Amino acid sequence: MNDTPPPPPSRPPFSPSLTPEPLPPESEQPPTAAEPSPLTGPLDAKKIFDALLRSPKALVDRLAEPGHGATGPLVAILLFSIVAYGIVLGSFAMGMQLWAAPAKIAAGLLISATICFPSLYIFFSLAGSRITAGHLASTMAAMLALGGLLLLGFAPAIWIFTQATDSFGFMGMLALAPWFVALYFGSRFLFHAARATGATSNGPIHLWGVIFLLVTLQMTTSLRPILGRSDRFLTDEKRFFLQHWFSSLDKELSGPVKAADTSYDAR
Repeated sequence: MNDTPPPPPSRPPFSPSLTPEPLPPESEQPPTAAEPSPLTGPLDAKKIFDALLRSPKALVDRLAEPGHGATGPLVAILLFSIVAYGIVLGSFAMGMQLWAAPAKIAAGLLISATICFPSLYIFFSLAGSRITAGHLASTMAAMLALGGLLLLGFAPAIWIFTQATDSFGFMGMLALAPWFVALYFGSRFLFHAARATGATSNGPIHLWGVIFLLVTLQMTTSLRPILGRSDRFLTDEKRFFLQHWFSSLDKELSGPVKAADTSYDAR
C-alpha cells in the first residue's frame, strides 16, 4: 500500500485580468446623479427659464435668499406665456376675441392668484412651513410661470384644432386639459418649496391646490365669452362653471354650433 499523500490540486495560472483595477482618483471619476448646482449670479429671464424646466429645486433654494430679483422676470414669463396662449384660443372665433381672450385669461389668472394667496400662506403654515410672505409670493409667481410655460408648449397643437373644428364642446375640453397638466406640475413646485422651508405634511397644500383649481375654473366662466364671438366684452349672466358646462354641452348635442354664432356669446 502506497502511503504517499496525493499532490495538492493545481491552481490556475496567475492572470492580471482577474485582479481588480484600482479606482481612479475621486476627481477623475465620472459624474453621477446628484443635487442640482446652485443658481448663482443675477437671475435673468433666460436663467429662470432654464431653472423652471430643468432644476426647480435649485430655483426654490435661490428664491429663499433675499434680493434674488426673480419676481419681475417670473411675472414677465407668466404674462408672455398666458397672452400667447390666449391669442391661440382667440383665433377660434377671431375678431374681437384675438385681444379679448388673452386679456381675460391673463386677468383671470392674476385675480385668482391674488384671491388665493392669503389661503396659500395659511395652508403653508398649517403644513409646518416657516416661509415668509415675500418668499411665498415669489414661489407662487414661479409656480404660475412654470404653468404658463407648459401652456405655451401646448399652444401650437391647440392652434391646429382651432383652425380645424367648429365644435365648442371639443375646444372647451381641449383648452382646459393643458391647464390641468400645468397646475399639476406647478403644484409639484409648491411641494418642493414647502419641504425646503420645513413643512412636514403635504395635505394642506393638496387642499389648497383643489381650491385654486376651482377658483380658476369659475373665473373662466365669470369672464366669458372666451371661445365664442360676442358683441359684448363680458356677460352679465351669473353661472356656476359646472352649470355653464352642462348647458353648453346640451346646446352642443342639440346641433352644431359655429364660433361665429352670436346666440352662443356666453361661451
